[in-house]
Amino acid sequence: MKKPSLYLILAVACMMFFPRALRAQELEKIVIGHSNIRNDTAAFWVPKELGIFRKNGLDPSIVLITGGVRMTQAILSGSAPFGMTGAVLVASAVAGGADSVMVAGITNRLTYDVWAKPEIKRGEDLRGKTIAISGFGSSSHVACFLMLQHFKLDEQRDHITFLVVGDEPTRAQALIAGRIDSTIVDPSVSGPLRDKGFTYLGNLQDLGVPFVNNALVSTRRFVKENPRAAEAVVRSLVEGNAFMLNPANKTRVMSILAKNLRLDPKDADKTYDDLLGKVERRPYPNMDAVKATIQVMGSRNPKIAQLKPDDLVDLSILQRLEKSGLMK
Repeated sequence: MKKPSLYLILAVACMMFFPRALRAQELEKIVIGHSNIRNDTAAFWVPKELGIFRKNGLDPSIVLITGGVRMTQAILSGSAPFGMTGAVLVASAVAGGADSVMVAGITNRLTYDVWAKPEIKRGEDLRGKTIAISGFGSSSHVACFLMLQHFKLDEQRDHITFLVVGDEPTRAQALIAGRIDSTIVDPSVSGPLRDKGFTYLGNLQDLGVPFVNNALVSTRRFVKENPRAAEAVVRSLVEGNAFMLNPANKTRVMSILAKNLRLDPKDADKTYDDLLGKVERRPYPNMDAVKATIQVMGSRNPKIAQLKPDDLVDLSILQRLEKSGLMK
């Protein structure tokens, strides 16, 4: 009887004196969403594959939730407390009274390639044609609006029709199948269109318009009520970016891209090179881009026109991490 009693006493003592150590070993489960399968989703894939999230106390599920609108709904409902989506959808949500906020930037550029049927040779040939987008009010919708401005076209005057088709791979397949005349997709998913001889009308980065194409988005409520988890997600993003930007890690990053995008080695190399131009060591959302988004969308929605950039962004976590020396 003495031995069992001694074991019991030791067990109770461990629970009393080491509760913090036991809790420290527990990983917090969290769902992080992305609305497209493209190379800048490496912002989540890389820290997941490398165990950076786990090092920071998280056990994340990285899930595809197609379409920016559905992604925003998942964030607002709490089913995916963090997600990757654009400033356009955050502005729409906030203008509608919803709690949505960008806490870090992922892609602060218009990275889309513009593709069209082979018989369309120039931008002006889009008159009277159909252009596929992911949804009305989505990032792709606003990007196409800017694209038409660049080509000196007007949706109404030139009888151009926007069609809601889906995410970027789906839009590319719709163009290949002849169901649409044109669309925009990220260079990392442009390969099938290039290989099949579709017309490349340029990359929207050439417009020189600042644009938060993808950001790390949550709600102010979640960030306030879950400060440890929120900071751990942003910290993991920053550490993953630093890993990707180190040339010594090229092979490892390429293997992660190839695995998640199902690429052969040749395409993985091109996709890696394209990714590096998007990754930032200090991933602050571009505030000029946020301002431009409000201006473009505000011309069609008076409630958005009343917003200020600070209404859409919370930089507090990034600022704390920078003060700690993490982003050197």
